[in-house]
Amino acid sequence: MTSRADALRLVRALVTVLDRSAREVEATTGITNAQLFVLRRLAAGGNPSVNELAERLHARQNTVSALLKRLVAAGLVMRARAADDGRRAVLSLTPAGRRLVRRAPPAPLEQLLGALEGMSATEVRALSRGLAPLVQRLGLAPESAPVLFEDR
Repeated sequence: MTSRADALRLVRALVTVLDRSAREVEATTGITNAQLFVLRRLAAGGNPSVNELAERLHARQNTVSALLKRLVAAGLVMRARAADDGRRAVLSLTPAGRRLVRRAPPAPLEQLLGALEGMSATEVRALSRGLAPLVQRLGLAPESAPVLFEDR
């Protein structure tokens, strides 16, 4: 597949499946794809700090803080002081957050990360090299992009 039409079909297929999945998450749970992704990472345990969670999510700390603010307000996440260091806040799911995670469909971000993790290092490098010129020609700044489907 080397034609522009083939490349466009592949991009369209990827965007379509991610968008459809994100809409299903929102319709089923009432929260966004990115919020569910945060909840699932918290469900994995460890009571992370905001910075540790941002690392787990491959996202910027300020983006994660904004997501957490909404999840705390919705009663799905709880902030508490770390037992070993009172200056550090740790995060955990509330009982309502755990229930929501159990009944939620897979988040598109989880599916995308799972697919990327299933690819070889060579395939991931080729994907990055292939997408970089497209992103550049579109004038996008990948480092400032929001978590998928969060800005709806």
